[in-house]
Amino acid sequence: MRALVLVLCIVGGIGLVQAAVWIPLFRRWRKRSRAFMDDFDAERCATGERIVIPPESAVYRGSKGSNGAFSAVKGNGTIVLTDRRLLFRKLTGGVVEVPLATITGTHESKSFHGSRVGGATHLVVETNAAGEVAFFVTDRTSWVNALAAGRGG
Repeated sequence: MRALVLVLCIVGGIGLVQAAVWIPLFRRWRKRSRAFMDDFDAERCATGERIVIPPESAVYRGSKGSNGAFSAVKGNGTIVLTDRRLLFRKLTGGVVEVPLATITGTHESKSFHGSRVGGATHLVVETNAAGEVAFFVTDRTSWVNALAAGRGG
């Protein structure tokens, strides 16, 4: 019986420590994400930029052959497509911006940069001189079609 109480105390203590660490982080990430979207909306309205695919959760899978033009650091975040750019904001604060004029094509791939993730398929965005960037998005077909339409193809 003492062993059971000890195990429950240890598990409860670990749970409290985890909550003390993660709850403030999630609050901070949400607050920063809201601030970013507010700034994005203000900038978009000022420039007349139109949203093609509204903001949604996605995963940035890094870049390949980009010569430093795009972040190599992967991460979860929010992705949005406008009539001028593809914009991804990581939860940790990094931003990946791909001007629509630089996108030369898209394709889907099970692996990207030598990495596979549980059978998921990457949306790979090809750019003229900067290389490729990849994302996990909910509806790849919609993204492929919207990106093709946005670049006139």
